[in-house]
Amino acid sequence: MTNFRKFAFISTSLLILSACSMTPDYQRPMIETPAWRSAQSIQNAEIAADWWTGFESAELNDLMQRALENNNNLQASLQRIEQARADLKVSGAALLPSADVTASYMSGSTQAMNITDMRNNGIPEYTADFGISYELDLFGSNRAKVNAAETKLLSSAYQHDALALVIMGDVAQNYFNVLNLKERVRIAKGNLRATEDLLDVAEARFQTGARTQLDITRQETQVARAKAAVTALEQELSLAQNALAVLIGEPPQSFNVSGKNIDALYLPDPAALQPAALLERRPDVKNMEAMLIAANADIGAARAAFYPSVNIGPSLLLAANPSASALTLAGSVIAPIFQGGRLEGNLDRVTARQKELAENYQQTILVAFQEAENAMTKVQKTQEREQALKQAVIKARKAYDIAEQQYSLSVIDFQDVLDAQRTLLESEDQYERARYETLAARIELFKAMGGGWKEAGE
Repeated sequence: MTNFRKFAFISTSLLILSACSMTPDYQRPMIETPAWRSAQSIQNAEIAADWWTGFESAELNDLMQRALENNNNLQASLQRIEQARADLKVSGAALLPSADVTASYMSGSTQAMNITDMRNNGIPEYTADFGISYELDLFGSNRAKVNAAETKLLSSAYQHDALALVIMGDVAQNYFNVLNLKERVRIAKGNLRATEDLLDVAEARFQTGARTQLDITRQETQVARAKAAVTALEQELSLAQNALAVLIGEPPQSFNVSGKNIDALYLPDPAALQPAALLERRPDVKNMEAMLIAANADIGAARAAFYPSVNIGPSLLLAANPSASALTLAGSVIAPIFQGGRLEGNLDRVTARQKELAENYQQTILVAFQEAENAMTKVQKTQEREQALKQAVIKARKAYDIAEQQYSLSVIDFQDVLDAQRTLLESEDQYERARYETLAARIELFKAMGGGWKEAGE
């Protein structure tokens, strides 16, 4: 039997053995998925990938697109995917043969004196050694490493998708917050004007002797407080716009929101997916499971490290003289004998890591359920609160108008007018904040339900 046939026979035999794998079978941890407690009030509709378009805001659509293209954290996560893809290439190389070539050159006498010298010394001699080697993956160590790298690549993709979902939610919430603050600034400025007008009335009545200096002092205090409230809200608005600018990857100095308020926004009803479906529609949950599967593969690689590794390959020697050419079969076996506990320690480490990730996976699911339940409760309760505060504003406005009329007729004391004015301002401000919270609750539910995310290829 020639060397080449021997090589083919041995390779085929060992390749059959290479089907052996030390990786334990992956079992997804058991998770209870009881029905939602608050889902009965939510319409069960399909969540679109571009869910934010449901608010029917052209400016929000533009901001979202810019954020997805320019957000620095999101772009950095894309590079982490590329790093994981490169790691997969490195791991996959171990499953393929490797080839190398070496060459040597030797020359005898530089001048040929005769034909014999020309044949023996005058003609340069060269040799080239071309070798192919292949490590037999008898116990699945290399395959386990490749599987781990593949799932880590998936994990990086899931992490990117989860980050994108967070950023999309943050962009929408910050945009609505900016619009809400603009409206609250407008209300605060209107209250300041009303407070200054009331001060003018108090001063005029003081000149006629109808009121005391105490009334003027009280109202001057209200004016100062109203100015402070406007300043505080303007500061909050500026900070909110700056935060939104950073989210979309632009300098705050040149960024501005053109929208004035949230009146024109539509209020969509997000879908309430079933708990079991939620596990397949949240990239953070899929990411944790991918990490768990990768850790499972790491156990297989650590187990296989206890067994020998075999490397075989033919070597072809080429020389200037064809008779010197030869085909040889080389092979080597490396078996661990004494590693000072390194292999055992590595196996213990990856096993503990897998158990840790199993706990983290279950915790991630519990948090996902919590976020979904919280969001569904907020969707229902914030809208109820908004309606109640809307009625409170109507009543407070009516009470303030009556107080102004009665004060002008000297029926009530000036303090009653101040109380009615303060109640109106607080009611209007609370109502505007409730309107924002109603919108924010919808965004939280979109995020909690995965925001329309689907696995690549679905």
